[in-house]
Amino acid sequence: MMRYVPRILCYHKVDLRLELGVTRISPRRFARQIERLAAEGWRTLTLDEVAACARGERAAAPNEIAITFDDGYRALRDHAFPVLHAHGFTATCFVITAYAGRLNRWDVAYGGRRFAHLAWRDMRRWQGRGITFASHTVTHPRLTWLDAPQAARELYASRDDLGRALDAMPRAVSYPFGASGAREHSLAREAGYDIGVTLSAAWSGDVMALPRLPVYMWSPLRPGAGPLRRVERVAATIANRASVGTALLQRGAR
Repeated sequence: MMRYVPRILCYHKVDLRLELGVTRISPRRFARQIERLAAEGWRTLTLDEVAACARGERAAAPNEIAITFDDGYRALRDHAFPVLHAHGFTATCFVITAYAGRLNRWDVAYGGRRFAHLAWRDMRRWQGRGITFASHTVTHPRLTWLDAPQAARELYASRDDLGRALDAMPRAVSYPFGASGAREHSLAREAGYDIGVTLSAAWSGDVMALPRLPVYMWSPLRPGAGPLRRVERVAATIANRASVGTALLQRGAR
């Protein structure tokens, strides 16, 4: 029997600066979403707690949710983490370790704008304040396009980077672009992870492939809830599949 997994939200940029793309939301919009969740009595879970629900080790309550961030952009320290802390919410932030403290030159700069990533000192500051930092690989390649040794290096090295910089070995990995299959799940386990998260995928029963709902610029104040939730999920799935184009441009630049 398939176990119930609480909803996991995935944010990317929470930034004042506009860009050409759908992953950026304004700090005001983010604050309103978190305030709505708090006012309605939602409680945030860590990914360890979500995984325990997936394994049948704990029961999931209907008002529980997990919040995650992919890429680890610097603006999170100013516009997202303080909002979460004010409401007693936890979150997991997935970091591209080779770009800690650097501009996002791994990405395609739609509109010509670059965004800075969190530095290790920023992460250490928020470690004890409800934010857990985990792996988003070393350089953010689409793992399914790499051969097995290359994919393994991205998984092993990013885990080591985080362990050395933050004195805590991460247990979770977010597959870049949400792209993963049985091979990637197996490689992640071998690298020492026991939780993996994807994007816009159906729940398969595998804790190495926990599904998340991306929060994009059109997402409502209660992402994944309300009368338009099915439309929201379809739009998120289409947007995530369009990221293949970004991955192709990224690979060409490499």
